[in-house]
Amino acid sequence: MLSFSPGARSMLAAAVCFSLGALFIKLAGVRLPPMEILFARSVVGILYCTILLRRQGANILGEQKRWFLLLRGLLGFSALFCTFYSFVHLPLADATVIVFAHPVFVALFAAIILKEHLGGRGTVCVLTAICGVLLVAKPSFLFGHSSALDPFAVTVALAAAVLSACAIITVRFLSKHVHALTIILYPTLVVAALGPVLDGGNWLMPQGREWALLLAVGLVMNMGQHFMTVAYRQERAAIIAAIGYLEIPLAALFGTLFLSEIPDLWTCAGAALVVLGTLALGGGKKGS
Repeated sequence: MLSFSPGARSMLAAAVCFSLGALFIKLAGVRLPPMEILFARSVVGILYCTILLRRQGANILGEQKRWFLLLRGLLGFSALFCTFYSFVHLPLADATVIVFAHPVFVALFAAIILKEHLGGRGTVCVLTAICGVLLVAKPSFLFGHSSALDPFAVTVALAAAVLSACAIITVRFLSKHVHALTIILYPTLVVAALGPVLDGGNWLMPQGREWALLLAVGLVMNMGQHFMTVAYRQERAAIIAAIGYLEIPLAALFGTLFLSEIPDLWTCAGAALVVLGTLALGGGKKGS
């Protein structure tokens, strides 16, 4: 019988929550615009973070590094919007694979900005993961035919991976100075402030089950964030990252069961390369 550590169980719960959240985003996005769905998620996130911060007696907006917190908020907001957009406009499995390439960009940016050594092994891992993304995206300049995927949506998914990587770099800096929940709170505050201004004119009044879907998105996505935070505190990062890739087969499963989205062989092969490359990257941080 399998036995999991508390941290592993927390990350398993997080992976299920994030996968369900992606499904609910896809279902709500049949009629509602992505920014409106993101706004609903952020309202729940603000309530969640504020309640926990007050219980712990921490400063909600942070006592220092507020300009960096604002930068983190803007990057997080942009990454979340691109992620939500890609979930709505791409098959769940394809969008999840591309967005999950963000550790590759974290490694690249850390090497450039933080001067962290990437090494030969790290370079091979990065190139492997990038090849996986190309197999999923199937660009016409390589495959010689038009991809079934929306090229603009693929570009947005790649932007989500890049922006997520930039946000993670700022989190690595801020985590030494600011409460973790405050770091999580800032993107939701930016969404609440800018969402209605940037896209409010296109919002639609939710109808029927859409109210339940918006609430479900907010609840399960923030529960996933909470479980993931707990997991990283209880277990080694490499193990948590490995379990997090459960989101890819779960996305494929939910897409098949509820949306009739069956991944093709290119998507499966690309997912395998992305997982292989990023896990090997995480397991060989020192490079060679």
